[in-house]
Amino acid sequence: MCGIAGFTLKQAEPAARAQIERMTRAMSHRGPDGEGYFLSDGVALGHRRLSIIDVAGGDQPIYNEDASVVVVYNGEIFNYKDVRSTLIAKGHQFKTQSDTEVIVHAYEEYGDDCPSHFRGMFAFALYDLQRRRLLLGRDRLGIKPLYFHVSGDQLMFASEINPLLQQLASRPGVREDLIDFQMSLGYVPGDNTLFQGIRRLLPGHTMSFEAGKVSTRQFWDIAHIPPLSISEESASERFDSLLTESVRLRLMSEVPLGAFLSGGVDSSAIVALMSKLTGRPVKTFSVGYVDDPESSELEYARIVAKHFGADHHEFILESGDFFDSLDLLLTHMEEPVVESAAVALYQLSRLAREHVTVILSGEGGDEILAGYPLYRSMPRIDRIHALVGWMPGPLQAAIGTRMPTEKLAKYWDWACTPLARRYWGISNDVTSSIKHHMYSPDFLAAHGNRVGAHFHALFMSLEKGSNLRRMSYVDLKSWLPDDLLIKADKMTMACSLELRVPMLDHHLLEFCTALPDSLRRHGGTGKVLLKRAMRKYLPAQIIDRPKKGFPVPIANWFRGSLYPRVCEILLDPRTRARKYFQGGYVEHVLERHKSGAEDLSRRIFSLLALELWHRKYMDQQ
Repeated sequence: MCGIAGFTLKQAEPAARAQIERMTRAMSHRGPDGEGYFLSDGVALGHRRLSIIDVAGGDQPIYNEDASVVVVYNGEIFNYKDVRSTLIAKGHQFKTQSDTEVIVHAYEEYGDDCPSHFRGMFAFALYDLQRRRLLLGRDRLGIKPLYFHVSGDQLMFASEINPLLQQLASRPGVREDLIDFQMSLGYVPGDNTLFQGIRRLLPGHTMSFEAGKVSTRQFWDIAHIPPLSISEESASERFDSLLTESVRLRLMSEVPLGAFLSGGVDSSAIVALMSKLTGRPVKTFSVGYVDDPESSELEYARIVAKHFGADHHEFILESGDFFDSLDLLLTHMEEPVVESAAVALYQLSRLAREHVTVILSGEGGDEILAGYPLYRSMPRIDRIHALVGWMPGPLQAAIGTRMPTEKLAKYWDWACTPLARRYWGISNDVTSSIKHHMYSPDFLAAHGNRVGAHFHALFMSLEKGSNLRRMSYVDLKSWLPDDLLIKADKMTMACSLELRVPMLDHHLLEFCTALPDSLRRHGGTGKVLLKRAMRKYLPAQIIDRPKKGFPVPIANWFRGSLYPRVCEILLDPRTRARKYFQGGYVEHVLERHKSGAEDLSRRIFSLLALELWHRKYMDQQ
């Protein structure tokens, strides 16, 4: 697990060495164990290393036999030994035992299709000296991030945004046309960021840069997985086998490893299989809240830890810790992703790093097996839509803007809209009736209507399949890589901790995606196969408990101890001067939440994150 950075050059430049060192060292937290560089007359590459595999011999950059291909890379290729054996049989010669070296030889053998042979999480930059060609690649699901900026005939890239900001001559402005995505979803989906000109390489894609021209290619997409006919018993056995294999592969390490444990079925399943496969106590880490025990899941985590004899550790987060960590959150997240759990994850990662270097977690269980309650709600809303969908648009809008709470307004908007245009993913928070009250008229007219079109196109891009599969596809292409995995990567790497996510092994995902709906959700309950498979390992009270996600008690904090501090920021004249929001809207939100009339904690956190991001990245030019 590492950080990579680089940029193209027309010719050798004296300042290039200092520039690439500065970019790379801005990510020293991603790789505290070493650094390495490659400079030629065509490119500068930098690498920060967190030593996990081949600790003694895996320093980067790494080359092929005649040093005509060089690579820097972030991640883990869990099947690298199998790929290595195949390449050796084809005549390739290896100098190290690292997974990194597999990339240069796979490129020699397979060209740009090399990532399709890798099983794991990765972002790499490979330079072909003979062709003066740079190739970037990102794993299928976007577990590892990779950002880039193109200006004229130069490309620069990095694992994080801050190194790019250091290299640019001036700080890029804000993409105001994406503010509505940020407020509606809590993140910006796709290949864009809120910084003008800074983009993300999409998951499952490669991008080449040759002779000043950029070309992108998709090497994998879950949309192409054909349906599977299989019995529940056979599916359960196959799921158990695939998940066990995925966990086994992710135990590959020369340094200590452990697991995040929330007490939910996903993370508990990972701990169960780690215990089974290693035969020794697993180091587990959980978070709780001293001033809001109802949000804490420590009780369930302790049950699982005791059941498996784990070496268990806990971190207690308080409201002051949460607020004081927001600047650190923005430093490492770099965009105002609205994930209150990110602060808790960062603090938990700091604790875990005192004991381990690699951590496994349960991210992805809801995505691969349709575990989110919203998948159950949408068919119910379809029935309401059949009753009210006939109404003229102006009448629907008039009713929506008169709803007494934002929650009712959102559900009304959903009821008036067909599923293909309604489904904006798991984190959809701001619909049209709310936008009418929230945004200033000028901002609403200019930028307030793009989210729906984006998600409708994404929903319809899966030409065949049930509505459940289409909703799941939308989340796998947006919410998962652009929110959940970004948070997971950046909060753990901020603490020099490598995170591995066994539930998102692409073999397991492809199998689950091909299943009939009834084997992903049954009787309104998701994760059917996971729960069935885990009954032989986990206590019933863990498998049958209600889903809570990764709760953080910000609703109570924003009504209580943090309320004055939030008001100070959101009602400040500098905040009002942005002119994104209608006068009086922010006061209305704060007052409604404070009084208990509505739970508007997510809206408050969205407003707070956006403003603090502006102050950190836009105001300090």
